[in-house]
Amino acid sequence: MADRELKRIGRLSLVNATVDHAEQIADHLRLPDRIECMIHGVHPLEALTEPLVVEGARNYSLKVDDDCIAMCGVVPIDEMGYSGRAWFLGTGGVNVHFRTFIRGCKDVVDLLQGEYEQIENVVPATSHDTIMWLSWCGFMFEEETYFVNNQAMIRFVRCKNPKNNVYYLDKRPVVH
Repeated sequence: MADRELKRIGRLSLVNATVDHAEQIADHLRLPDRIECMIHGVHPLEALTEPLVVEGARNYSLKVDDDCIAMCGVVPIDEMGYSGRAWFLGTGGVNVHFRTFIRGCKDVVDLLQGEYEQIENVVPATSHDTIMWLSWCGFMFEEETYFVNNQAMIRFVRCKNPKNNVYYLDKRPVVH
């Protein structure tokens, strides 16, 4: 059965994520994504399927042609719907189809942002490529380092209205 396309950007299509997609992706994660799963103490299949059962979560699969290259989503953090935890796990297909992938990133991140005032998560401090990509997608980074299972992590945040982003130092103090 073909997936119902929610959005198409060139060859990149966005569909609702399924357990089948998670099973396709789990054994083919890129090394940085496998490392993140290890840091958080979860198996890749668990990391990909757990958000599928969270009430209020929005989860998507990214496909290039018929190749499922990644899954992403946003899980609510608070009951008010103010904040969401954004996540992304991809296969080597992200690198193979990099130009196609990168053309659709900002639209997908905007979709993930939805009505959330802010979306956030943490990234290993050593994941320089991921940090550059997140920055390009409009995320800001805290200066403080956090530790998850003894691994240095950096919190990243993207606000719906960049003018309200408390990470722009010249705009402080700001209340969302």
